[in-house]
Amino acid sequence: MSDILSQLAQKLGDQAQTGHAPVDQWSPQYCGELDIEIKANGDWYYMGSPIKRQKLVKLFASVLWRDSEADGATYLVTPVEKIKIKVEDAAFLATDMLVQGSGTSQNIAIQTNLAGQLMLGAEHGIRFDTRNDQFMAYIMVRFGLEAKLTRSLTIELVEYLIKKGEQYLLISGGVEFKVEP
Repeated sequence: MSDILSQLAQKLGDQAQTGHAPVDQWSPQYCGELDIEIKANGDWYYMGSPIKRQKLVKLFASVLWRDSEADGATYLVTPVEKIKIKVEDAAFLATDMLVQGSGTSQNIAIQTNLAGQLMLGAEHGIRFDTRNDQFMAYIMVRFGLEAKLTRSLTIELVEYLIKKGEQYLLISGGVEFKVEP
């Protein structure tokens, strides 16, 4: 399966795998809120102004954590601080994909804007949702954080659904994901 991730990286050229800090191993004190917001289109804002320095955005993205068990909020986490930020929809965007194989033996690799490449499967599941009559898909990235598939990527992904009885499924890495919007 790492072959398909290599193919995706080659297809995308310079976009390397993005790393992240081990925020799940840290237990810092809560330090309040910071006026940072990740908009639904993936843009990052500080105090209402876009953050234009991509290296700074990548640094912030590497220390993101979502407290899905307690309040569902998203935090920037360091070994000594835990700061709450706002996320309009999902922390990351899925921007490209590569499919290897077909039917029940297909593997789907997803490229994100800030979280690197992911193999859709047991570790990185997918969920489907419908809001405002729009069909959307989200892939689990890490630490409760998700990447929302772009509209065009979601439409492309629909081509790989399989109908089993009355149920539509997406299969990747031997794992079946039910389409239940």
